[in-house]
Amino acid sequence: MRGLPDQVRERWTAMGMAGRVWWAGAASVATAAVFVLAATTLTDAASPPATGTTAGSSPTTAAGGGAEAGTGSMPGMSGTNTPRGMPGTSTTATVCPNVQGTTTMSDGMVMAPVPSGPPTAAQQAAANQLVAETTAAVARYTSLSAATAAGYVPATNPSGYEVHYADWAIVRSGDVLDPNHPSSLVYANTVKGPVLLGAMYLGAGPCQPGPDIGGPLTQWHAHDNLCLSATHQVVGKSNAAGICATGVHNTSTYFMLHVWVAPSLAATHQFQPDLTRAELAPIIRTGQS
Repeated sequence: MRGLPDQVRERWTAMGMAGRVWWAGAASVATAAVFVLAATTLTDAASPPATGTTAGSSPTTAAGGGAEAGTGSMPGMSGTNTPRGMPGTSTTATVCPNVQGTTTMSDGMVMAPVPSGPPTAAQQAAANQLVAETTAAVARYTSLSAATAAGYVPATNPSGYEVHYADWAIVRSGDVLDPNHPSSLVYANTVKGPVLLGAMYLGAGPCQPGPDIGGPLTQWHAHDNLCLSATHQVVGKSNAAGICATGVHNTSTYFMLHVWVAPSLAATHQFQPDLTRAELAPIIRTGQS
């Protein structure tokens, strides 16, 4: 079987020159850093782990009952990954106007368009392969010290209950969906120390969703309401007018895709872009993934 990076490069080439060069030359070290986005809500991600947190109801899949029978779906995958519990949506985004057909959730999450309907057998197989290859590749980063030694540095509040660690050299390279070189690793701060939750891939540049190799399963997302400090750290959310009380409104964001490798998350929340405190509470409380 061909490696996943080869398949991604073929799909990326098929997008055409216009799609690939729209943001050519736009990324720099500074703009690369603006991806600093947590999968959880910003307020929660910036908060330290709560002691005695009580988990909510048993976890659900990202969007209901999963893929059609007979497609070989992996646990936790469903037809689309639109975040749950967000009643207000809009088709007009205040960031990345070059990306047509996005849907903006009420919390500022911008969902890239994906094919409608259940995934095809080929899409399901590609999603399965991405999960399997990512899980195998990032196993060497089970220890946070191994990740930091390899060049990953905190990209969100390191005291938060969920922390993203980025390798900026990989971000700047524009490498897309390479399991051996994920742009970011995600850890939970637990009672037993950091626990690896998964990897986060970025598009090739600002405002460029990656290829939806898994069809509706692998939906890329961005955020339209984050405020960044001078050091490119998320320091708050903008208001409806795009004004930040602190920092600068980030309008040149990266699209991203999470692959969860922690067994409890992979089984029920695969590719889900947002993880709530309640969903992570069992891991934080026990230190077991």
